[in-house]
Amino acid sequence: MRFRREAFLMLAAIVTASGASLARPAESPLQSTDLNGRPRLLAPASTTATVLIFILHDCPVCNRYAPEIDRIDSEYRKQGVETYVVYEESDLTLTQARRHAAAYQLTCGLLYDPKHQLAHAVGAIAAPEAVVIGSHGRAVYRGRIDDSFRHFGMAAPKAASHDLRAALDDLAAGRDVAISETPVIGCAIARD
Repeated sequence: MRFRREAFLMLAAIVTASGASLARPAESPLQSTDLNGRPRLLAPASTTATVLIFILHDCPVCNRYAPEIDRIDSEYRKQGVETYVVYEESDLTLTQARRHAAAYQLTCGLLYDPKHQLAHAVGAIAAPEAVVIGSHGRAVYRGRIDDSFRHFGMAAPKAASHDLRAALDDLAAGRDVAISETPVIGCAIARD
C-alpha cells in the first residue's frame, strides 16, 4: 500500500512547478519555524536571494539531492544567498526532521512547515522544488534544482542543466533570471 501511495505521489508531481505568478510579492513577510521550534522571519531584503527547497524526508528524489543542496548552500552563501530546506510533511515530527537532516548532513537553514503555510505563500507544489526569492521579496525562480531527473523514475548519471545555479548566477551578476520556471519531477506536496 505504501509503495502505491509513493508511486502516486511521484507521478502526481511530474508537473510544471507552479500556477502561481512569479511576479506576485509576498502578502506579508515570509515566516516559518526552524527545527528547534523557534519562529523564523525570512528577510530577503538583507540578502542577494533566499532559496527555499521544499522536501519530503521519505522522497527518494529529495534524498538524492541532499549533497547538491549542501554544495549550493556552501558555494552561494559567500554571495549573500541564504538557503533553507523546508520540511513539508504534516505527520513528520521535529525530532524526525532533525534526524533526517543529520543523516543527510544538511548544513543549510532548516525549516518546518507541516501546515504548508510557507509552501502555499510561495506556490510550491512538489518536492524537491526550489523557489528563489529576490531581495525585493518576489519569487524570481521556481522549479527543479537541475535536470538529473528528466523522466519519472529515471535519473541521469549527470545533470546537463543546472537551473537553480543558473538563476542564482544571474542574480549575483545583477541580471534578471533568464529562465524563471522549470518542471519538477519528484513527489507531490500533499495539501491537508
